[in-house]
Amino acid sequence: SGTAVSTTAPHLGSGAHVKLRPDMAARARKGAEHWAMEVKAMRARWDERAECHTNEAFAWQVETCASLQIKSQHECILRALQLAAVDDLITPLPFSQDPDNSFLGWTGFQVHQAQAQDFRLRVEALFPKPLPENTLHTAFRRAGLVPDKWTSGWLGMSPFRFNLQTRTHYR
Repeated sequence: SGTAVSTTAPHLGSGAHVKLRPDMAARARKGAEHWAMEVKAMRARWDERAECHTNEAFAWQVETCASLQIKSQHECILRALQLAAVDDLITPLPFSQDPDNSFLGWTGFQVHQAQAQDFRLRVEALFPKPLPENTLHTAFRRAGLVPDKWTSGWLGMSPFRFNLQTRTHYR
């Protein structure tokens, strides 16, 4: 009988793996700075739109975002979805205040096929360049909003739906 050898690294605590890699820490800092600036810009765009302020669901979502101290990237995605809905680029699926059934109230959305390119460009504009496709997909996975197939979702052929299992896996 041989000695068992662990094939997994010991758990170092949240973020410890980044502290051990200066390159990762620098990239994480740069990302945090990007999202801090982006969320300020998104808040300003949102504030300019009366439709956002008068929508009770949107108001609840933004209040929930603030009370839960949601990360800037998620707040940007939330506000981008709200603005896209106001601009008729997407149609939200029914909202839910159940956190196990929604991303800050969003159970999903359908991209309007005629507006698919505009919606996609608007979402991509949130991210630093260059934007790898997987980075974009991972952001939506972390929110739990995923289509059956990415291409069909972006083109408006199938809806993005909230999936708690996906969200939990990618947190």
